[in-house]
Amino acid sequence: MSIEDLTFSWPLLLLALGLLAIGLHAWSGRIRAVMLRSWPSQTLHLAPLYLGAALLLTQLAALAPLALGAVLLVLALVSFALGVLAVLWLPRPLTPRWLQEAPRWKDPV
Repeated sequence: MSIEDLTFSWPLLLLALGLLAIGLHAWSGRIRAVMLRSWPSQTLHLAPLYLGAALLLTQLAALAPLALGAVLLVLALVSFALGVLAVLWLPRPLTPRWLQEAPRWKDPV
């Protein structure tokens, strides 16, 4: 399979936009109470943001010229890796400020 074999898909574009919306909702802090008590990590709910960005970049790569499409696919791969990594942990610069400053939540014993 080569980069020329990529085809654009409207359903996948809509899925990407939906994932981005869910991830941006989590990033905004509106579900702060849920995120602070998430298992296995507090960054779990940020995964859709990075996975949606990866899917969006992949769809855009199908429409772009060959060289730009290749760059978009590399960025999509990085975004996908961050999405998978977000399930367990994310580096501080890739998390919202309110989450960085939040106290760690512990179960009452």
